[in-house]
Amino acid sequence: MARRRHSLNPAKVKIEVSALETTPPPEVFQRRLDLRRRLSVALLCLLTVVLLTISFAPYDLWYLAYAALVPWALTLAGESLRRWSLLCATLAGTLFWAVNLYWLWWVTLVGYAALVIYLSAYWVVAALILRAAMRRNLPMWLVLPVVWVSLEYARSYAISGFPWFFLAHSQYTQTRLIQIADVTGQYGVSFFVAAVNGALVDLLSAPLFVRTRRGPQVARRIVAGLAFAVAAAGGLIGYGSWQLGRQTTEEGPVIGIVQQSFPIALGVPSADSNMVLRRHAEATRELKDGNCDLVLWPETMLPTGMNAEILKLDVPELKAYASEMANLTRAIGCPILAGGSTLYPDLNAADPGDRWVKKNSALWFDPDAEASGDTLPSTRRQYSKVHLVPFSEYVPLKETWPWMHRAMRWFVPPVMDQLTPGREFTLFELKRGRKTWRLATPICYEGTFDYVCREMVFQNGRKAADILANLSNDGWFVWKWWPTRGSNEHSQHLVQYCFRAVENRVPVVRAVNTGISASIDSCGRILAVVEQYQVRSAITGNLLLDGAKRNDVEYLQGHGPRILVDSRVSVYSRCGDVFAMAVSLAGVVLSGWLAWKRRKTEEGAQR
Repeated sequence: MARRRHSLNPAKVKIEVSALETTPPPEVFQRRLDLRRRLSVALLCLLTVVLLTISFAPYDLWYLAYAALVPWALTLAGESLRRWSLLCATLAGTLFWAVNLYWLWWVTLVGYAALVIYLSAYWVVAALILRAAMRRNLPMWLVLPVVWVSLEYARSYAISGFPWFFLAHSQYTQTRLIQIADVTGQYGVSFFVAAVNGALVDLLSAPLFVRTRRGPQVARRIVAGLAFAVAAAGGLIGYGSWQLGRQTTEEGPVIGIVQQSFPIALGVPSADSNMVLRRHAEATRELKDGNCDLVLWPETMLPTGMNAEILKLDVPELKAYASEMANLTRAIGCPILAGGSTLYPDLNAADPGDRWVKKNSALWFDPDAEASGDTLPSTRRQYSKVHLVPFSEYVPLKETWPWMHRAMRWFVPPVMDQLTPGREFTLFELKRGRKTWRLATPICYEGTFDYVCREMVFQNGRKAADILANLSNDGWFVWKWWPTRGSNEHSQHLVQYCFRAVENRVPVVRAVNTGISASIDSCGRILAVVEQYQVRSAITGNLLLDGAKRNDVEYLQGHGPRILVDSRVSVYSRCGDVFAMAVSLAGVVLSGWLAWKRRKTEEGAQR
């Protein structure tokens, strides 16, 4: 029997292709993704948690952020397993926060659990809105960034605010890209990252073709999303290149940073204040020949009560500490800006236990300041932290709802002092020869709030501060079983200040107990750090910011640190979060419209 030969008839193939062009199969006009297996939905949500986690510091796989939300969003696009997809989307948010805030349970397990649950609610809201928008076939390249940025903005204010893990923070190493923050704030970068995620969601889930009078055409939403992503990337990089090429800086002061290692843990006695002061003084004397204009110490490194109001009470121990600080400033020939708890008498206190008001302050010790008494120095200026951390530095509702305050205070360990906020943003003037520089000092967590730092820098209609000097204490966030090993919180905290620098066009210097002391220029580039991950040695070191290369610090940008003050006044400093407000307004309108359409649909179904 002869072997049968198979071949294609060219004429027949041509006819079939022509038929496809005029009447394509219906599948190309339908959604191309409808997950029907529970395991697939769960794994996609888990994939988003992994991708999003490793896109942030300290892993810094920034490029993964542009697709990190895609698997999670795709689970919301299907018509099957609606409840299951929403449940998995919610659990993904819970898992993300639980994994990435692990360092918080070292301080408070109750607070850690409550914060994880609270932050997960933002993912629930995002999932509900996105799912409703997908059912209306709205373009995700526009809806996703509007929803995500709106929730980021809300999260920065609600319950005192928690501006951690914004999408923008994954991009801090991409210097050109983040320059737009001086116009839109960090939210502009988040919007771009979310828009790319949304464009990919459209590409993978939306109908590829739509029917038109001219016949089937590629869906405009897919083309528009990809075009927006490419155009926005080009615009951001172009704008960033222009800003980086501008010559707007001049030499600033030489600043020395002292970092020591004093871990903090509940149930463990705190380090003796005398030893803490002595260790910092010894490290400061090493900078004697560094020609410093200013030396920074971290937050709360001074003994409590070093403010002038208490020193006048003639407490012998505090008087001795004050004399030591006076001698130290004269020995190094420059001021010292240090963090410490200050005390003030409260004559109107109803509770005897509240006779003293305590504040978290930055104190300025100047060798040229006039002495009060014999050798007793006075702090010429001080700043008290305005934006306190709820439940850590204060328990809310003390005056408005005392019973609620007492109930919540029960969950906060008694050893955690309750503080009183400051009332104004004080600036420090550093005068050296003919030059004068003004410093604003956000204290610890306060510096993670863009609007707080903006108010510090831009006062009375002008750029009032030349430098942001952040004093922090990350001693809570080191491994208890390996005290010289820092947690992820340290690098995540540092990242925030790259955006504060760009937003306000000011250099940032940080002095951090156990964390990452660093120098950041006004373009958000990390110039030098005292590396926190050291083996067999304490997390200590000095950082002299005089422009010379040294081997005792790690230079992340390949050159020595140098403080350069910037003459630019940013749009963000002048206008604030106008961009974020506009996006949030769009998010509110979108949510209201979707709710109205759903109600109309339900009413129509009941008729």
